[in-house]
Formats: sequence, structure tokens, C-alpha cells
Amino acid sequence: MSNKKLDLIFSFIKTFLAILIAMVVALIIIVCISDEPLEALHSFLLGPFSNIRRIGNLVENTVPLIFVGLGVCVLWATGKRTLSGEGCYYFGGLFGALMALKFTLVSGKALTVTSLVAVIIVCGLLALLPIIVNVKYGADDFVVSLLFNYVIFYVGNYIFSNYLMDINSSSSGSYLLPEDTFFPTLVEKTKINGSLIVALVMVFLTWFFLYKTKWGYRIRLIGINANYAKYIGINVLGMCLLAQFIGGAISGLGGGVEMFGHNPRFAWFSLTNMGWDGIMVATLAYYKPQYILLSALFLGYVRTGADIMNRTSDVASEIVLVIQAIMILFIGAKAFMAGTQQKLRVKYSTEEKKEA
Repeated sequence: MSNKKLDLIFSFIKTFLAILIAMVVALIIIVCISDEPLEALHSFLLGPFSNIRRIGNLVENTVPLIFVGLGVCVLWATGKRTLSGEGCYYFGGLFGALMALKFTLVSGKALTVTSLVAVIIVCGLLALLPIIVNVKYGADDFVVSLLFNYVIFYVGNYIFSNYLMDINSSSSGSYLLPEDTFFPTLVEKTKINGSLIVALVMVFLTWFFLYKTKWGYRIRLIGINANYAKYIGINVLGMCLLAQFIGGAISGLGGGVEMFGHNPRFAWFSLTNMGWDGIMVATLAYYKPQYILLSALFLGYVRTGADIMNRTSDVASEIVLVIQAIMILFIGAKAFMAGTQQKLRVKYSTEEKKEA
């Protein structure tokens, strides 16, 4: 067995065990703190599938996680660990609402498409700012991107307060977005709409870009060994900028899609923390776009179940934080099962040498 195949198998095993351990710990906590543990467990584990409306909630929670997870896969592909997806997701929702309310040259679904294209361009450009500062001044890419998120938020908050806020409405938020700009509903009596289709298309396009194009190959090669990539003539800076642009654009598109999928008005008064969720989803998927759908679906399932449990039992929904922390701890721990994996490598290598 090759080392590559062995590493792939162990990646799946580690992920499965991390999820299993996290779920077991969560179930033990529920049993210990709940007066009616069986009811709480039923709501948590089976609640998301109990009726069509809750399945819709599961999909609703999953869709934005797909976008931010894909964004992180591209943003981090070159080894630049930026958190630009956080600010881009927020600004994508804001700029999508701004376009829908202020851009009057088109209407209906044409306005939706125009707004999302504008979101892609603007958020892609915003994601370039931290990496430019990193390259020009040598500042830490993660810290710079984290600080830039707050700059983006306060700029966005200024735009929201001065140009979008509906001061005559009792509901805090922007003016109502035009109804004809919303994605069509796919399943009646649920919030499953066209945003799901956009998310699935983006999964394919992101995978295709990273694994089937020369630009994607160059970006991944830089992430593996930037010095070697530079040695063979790859424009490292150009590819890093391209990766940041595309990753920021995907994250921003998620915010825009969320606005036209579920929100009658823009009402985000703080950063959404979706950038951190994207890191969690991408980590669970081992930064591979083809697995993002599964990891986002699982996290959406856990969050939907925790929310249902919170509303139907005496257990708070914060239990999901415990599950997330344990999963990331075990998946990110390089020493977890490393000894067993190394022993198998030695074993298979020895067997191959004997056969040869």
C-alpha cells in the first residue's frame, strides 16, 4: 500500500473517531445535566429529520457553511493562513443589499445576478488587502487579516447606518429588499431555495479550479513547497494574490447568497463569525473542496439538532461548542494516531522490499 493511500485512509479514520468521540462526550454531558435525557437526546439526534420544516432548517444552516468552507480551502491553499473570509462574508451580505436597494438600472432576477457579480468582484479585491500588507511590510498574514476584518466591518457599518438603515421601521435593519430579487423556493413550506443550487455548483467549480487547472495546481504546489515553486518559475506572489481573490470572492458570494436567500432586509450589526466556522468546516474536510459538502452538512446537522434540543428540552444549545472544540482538537492534533500510522508505513515498506 502506498503512503498516499495510507494517509488518505487514516484521514478518514481520524475524522470518524474525532466525530465519534465528540458526539459521545456530548451525549454524556446531556445525560448528566438533563432531567429528561432521553427526550433531549431524541431532539438532538433525530430532531433535524423529524419533519420537512426542520429538514429545511438543516439545509438553511448548511448552505452558508459551504461557501465559507470553500473560501478557506482556496485562501489557505498557498500556505497563507488568512482570515479574510470573515470580513468578506459580512461585506458580501452588505454590498448585496446595497446593490439591491440602490442599483436601479435592472430589476428582478437580473438585479440579483448583477448584485452577486458585484459582490464577487468587491469581496475578491478586499481579500487582497491583507496579503499586500503581508508581502510589502512583512506583517503576519493571519493577524493582518484579522485586523482588516474590523476595518471592513466599521466601513460597512458606516455604509449601513448612513445609506441603508430604515429609520421609520420598528424592525432594526435596512429597507426591505425587493421581493423579486429573492431566490425561488425549491421545496414548499421550507427555506430550501436556489441558494442550495448555487452552493453545490460552487463546490464543483472550486474542486475543478484547484485540481483540474494549471492555476490550481500552481497554487497547491506553493502551499506544499513555495521555494520549489519559485525555483521552477512559478510566479508565487501572483498565485497567492489569485488564491486570495478567489477565496475572498467565494466567501463574499456566500454572504450575498444568504442575503437573497433568507433575509428580507440586511440586519447584521456585528461580524458573523462565519470566517471561523469556515476554518472549522475546512479543517473537518482536510481542506479538500470535494469533502466540504459533507463537513458542512454534519456541522449544520449538529447545530440544527442543538437548536431543536434547546427549544424542546432543558439543555442549552451551547453543547454544540463542546462538539466543535473536541472535533477540531483531535483532527488538528498531528500526534493523534501518528504512532499507528507510522508503524503501518514501516510494515508496508518492509513487505514491499521483501517482495522486490
